[in-house]
Amino acid sequence: MKRIYLLFLAVVLLSCEDKMFKDNEDNYIVIPGEQEVLDLLNGAYNRLIEVHNSDYFVALSRADDINIYEYYEYPDPNPPPKNACLQYGTDIPKNVSGDIYAKLYTAIANINKLLQHLATSGNNILLGELYFLRAYCYFKLARLFGTPPLVTDIDVNYFIEKPTYKEVYEFIEADMLKALELLPETYTGARVPGETPHKGTARAVLAEIYLAMAGYPVNDASKYSEAACLAGEVIETAEYYNYGLLNDMSDLWKKDNRHNKENIFGLFFTDSSSNENTINLKPSIKVRDDFYLGWQLDMKLYHTSMKFFMSFPNQYRREVSFTTGRFLQVYNDLDIAIPDSFIYVIYNPIEDPCDFMEYVLSKKFIELRQRVPPLSEWCPIPGNNVVTLYLFRYAHTLLTYAEAKTRAGEMDETCFEAVNMIRRRANKLDIYAPSEFDLQPGLTSEQFLDSLVWERAWELCHEPEGRWFDMVRLDLRKKLPGYFLPNSLDQYASLDSRYFNKDWYFYLIPEEDRFLNPNFEENDK
Repeated sequence: MKRIYLLFLAVVLLSCEDKMFKDNEDNYIVIPGEQEVLDLLNGAYNRLIEVHNSDYFVALSRADDINIYEYYEYPDPNPPPKNACLQYGTDIPKNVSGDIYAKLYTAIANINKLLQHLATSGNNILLGELYFLRAYCYFKLARLFGTPPLVTDIDVNYFIEKPTYKEVYEFIEADMLKALELLPETYTGARVPGETPHKGTARAVLAEIYLAMAGYPVNDASKYSEAACLAGEVIETAEYYNYGLLNDMSDLWKKDNRHNKENIFGLFFTDSSSNENTINLKPSIKVRDDFYLGWQLDMKLYHTSMKFFMSFPNQYRREVSFTTGRFLQVYNDLDIAIPDSFIYVIYNPIEDPCDFMEYVLSKKFIELRQRVPPLSEWCPIPGNNVVTLYLFRYAHTLLTYAEAKTRAGEMDETCFEAVNMIRRRANKLDIYAPSEFDLQPGLTSEQFLDSLVWERAWELCHEPEGRWFDMVRLDLRKKLPGYFLPNSLDQYASLDSRYFNKDWYFYLIPEEDRFLNPNFEENDK
């Protein structure tokens, strides 16, 4: 792997950000002071923000919750001609691997430099945060690329060995355990209270790492017990860590709640003029004036898949997750150009697939308010760039606990309650009061797990650590065609297998890096 290239990227990208590196008389890169250390650390968060752009969600679009192929989504065997709807398409492989891969390794280069610099400093808070961030970066790389190069320093090595899946996850585990040892006890002691990691964050994310290790491709089932234990510890001490579910799911994306108890680990966006946030990240989520909601210009292509939408329970959570309809004007007097009233029409993908594909979008990640024509039905709050992109939230922890404990053969009433709390909120009910929507204790473990996996799909749809990664760890490739409408499967026929590794679930690392290091060459034909 071309480490010198990664270090060069780090220097070039960061040279525009308040001189995070400075040259000494010998022209070596050094970090002379505390502010430069913090600038470089914040630069790692900037790289994570840049990773989670429109291309990142395109990389996850092989899951059934996201559709970027508008003209494939027809439920009728005899659909209207393709030119009846907007015709957009995306070449998934070519658009995703390079930027995500390079930005994550740029963050890792920053982190490795800081770890080297701070090794003997005794600053446990910073060291713990660095190990946490490096573990998360490699966790992301492992989930997207399978066996990425494990770079732990800033030396050049063109022949670094290709690790196994197990070795990658053992490295991630070791880093997160170091973070758990070094990080402050709870959010009040974090470097940025309420934003940067602490021991509760590390425990919750380590539970997610163990859940992944228990599934494909590592398949170490013993990790289910460890995942359940860690997630259970977080749940038992949730008040201490200031964790919990918000009563109303829609509050997750409101400006006034961007710091809230449901966030486990998130990325915080703020207006460039604000001093509210020391990370001070500029939003990459943009809104188009002539459209309801867009992700960086062309992300109006980011819709829900039709079958996923149609099978989604008709509940409050569905309204929170998607734009489900729009207002139409009603005229009683045709001679007067002023509508008498407005009616809300629910989108019907079977009756009008074109309308569905054009207007049904995700409502997560930004605060919206409802308006009436001639303006957009769902509009972002003007000037609201202060949002939170949740990577992991408390709902993850509850669902991970219930699943891991059940798969470890320890299913009990606490597993049911963890899932039922989320099901109650999904129907806008009291989180803690039994309801008609609760899963009942008489279910077998297989029935419970099937319900739980779908609960994860609905709760976490369109989120950065959601549905696709569940499909990978549960090895659902053979079931995947059944999750789509027949005419949607054409998108898979267009995928070029040369961009995926032999396991198909993972992208190959960028071609230039495979060329430089023969240990990462791979032939999928």
